[in-house]
Amino acid sequence: MPACLLTAATIAGLQHPAAATPGSAGLGQAAQQQARAAGVPTVVLTFDDGTADHLAVAKMLSRRGLKGTFYVSSGRLGKRGYLSVAALRAIAKQGHEIGGHTLQHPHLPEMFDAAQQAQICDDRRALLKMGFAARSFAYPFGALDEGSKRIAMSCGYNSARDINGLYRPDSCRACPVAETIPPADLAAVRATSQTRLPRTARTLREFVTRAQREGGPGMVTFVFHEIKNEPRDKYATAPKEFAAFIDWVAQQRKAKKIDVRTLGDIVGGSVSPVP
Repeated sequence: MPACLLTAATIAGLQHPAAATPGSAGLGQAAQQQARAAGVPTVVLTFDDGTADHLAVAKMLSRRGLKGTFYVSSGRLGKRGYLSVAALRAIAKQGHEIGGHTLQHPHLPEMFDAAQQAQICDDRRALLKMGFAARSFAYPFGALDEGSKRIAMSCGYNSARDINGLYRPDSCRACPVAETIPPADLAAVRATSQTRLPRTARTLREFVTRAQREGGPGMVTFVFHEIKNEPRDKYATAPKEFAAFIDWVAQQRKAKKIDVRTLGDIVGGSVSPVP
């Protein structure tokens, strides 16, 4: 069946129900209202690239009652070092959100519009055909321009996540500590950047505690890649540090000092076909 004919009900069989029902727009508005009323930051845990370790990461989150957003490049599924389709379905069945990350993870602004459209739209078609309610997108390498933004949204995504734009202690001290709810620009949702910073539980907590002190009911979106012991990989986070951080996140959530949601739940919106 063509992806454009997949119904929300079909997609809901593999993805979390709230992500695919016709009332999703209302659910997103309700999530936004609840977040603002609570007066505490909402933490969004996102994971890029669909590497094989993310199946274990999803289980770690689920054991703590947390949900994440996993951005995958469909062209890499099943290849060495990446998730299989079956593993991705297992992640979705746990209630985590599956989002798009292009077919092959290119630098989009370096490509002509037609090539960008193929990378973004064909990736989303593939994910929909597999049964995933792909409402959220993330730019590979955080590389985007106005054309990339326009194309991402024209492919039917409800949001597209950047990797920068929020406070950093070394290079963006004047930046906001949290994204607004709803995001100020749905085609470039701002996130924290930990590149070149120590990827420790303490560093990660500080992004949240600063938002608790200063940001009010905004959204702090984290961008993770592989969770592995590899100090030379500037994008990797050690499993011990990651576990300590999400333990703390779960405790803070239980104490009602933060909320934790997927990006799709915060933004809301139905699962649209690819035009």
